[in-house]
Amino acid sequence: MMNNFFDKIKISLFPKRCEICGDVVEFDKAICDNCKQLPIIKPPICLKCGCSKDECICKKHKRREKEYKSVVAPYYYEDSVKKGVLNFKMHEMPKLANSHGEKIAEVVSEYYGAIDFDFVTFIPMRKKDIIKRGFNQAELLANVVSKKCNIPIVDSLYKSKKTKKQKRQHENQRFANMYNAFKVNENIDLNGAKILLIDDVKTTGATLSSAALALKAYGAKEIYCATFAIVK
Repeated sequence: MMNNFFDKIKISLFPKRCEICGDVVEFDKAICDNCKQLPIIKPPICLKCGCSKDECICKKHKRREKEYKSVVAPYYYEDSVKKGVLNFKMHEMPKLANSHGEKIAEVVSEYYGAIDFDFVTFIPMRKKDIIKRGFNQAELLANVVSKKCNIPIVDSLYKSKKTKKQKRQHENQRFANMYNAFKVNENIDLNGAKILLIDDVKTTGATLSSAALALKAYGAKEIYCATFAIVK
């Protein structure tokens, strides 16, 4: 009876949450009912935009040449996946990085399994923003991917300027906003490197492209990207 009592107290104080969206779930469940039908990106996929080939959005963004070779993700940025991303980084649920990172690692293994990466890295945040939020969601995801895929992780980039909120910008503004936003940290050898770049969401690809450009400017050979979700 005492064990049952303490279990109830534990659950009330530290409720179990859905691994995708972060909603409270019953103790014996991993995901909530709303997450049973997730907006999965089904193969075959277009590696340029990351969407299923029958939903390819390359023509939509055909004016923009990306600096990275390809991008993959397990889900579209819709429904409970969108809710999970927002809960993760805006509502102080960093523990969601574990399950989100594992899903990214699965698609990395599936689509990039034959690539011998030198290291995995992530989209950086300004120090002020990290202090305000308490963590960098892309870094947490990259740490999980690094462990699951057995790829070393390197903190290779820093954000060199303050940028406007990307979600408030149109496509052309997004690329202009992120232009020259990242630089490479000192004493990082990128010569001929094949790099896996991680972020939480890919919209137009402006952020990933800007980071990839910085890495290539310092000698990286190929940049491959992976995110938790992609906006159609």
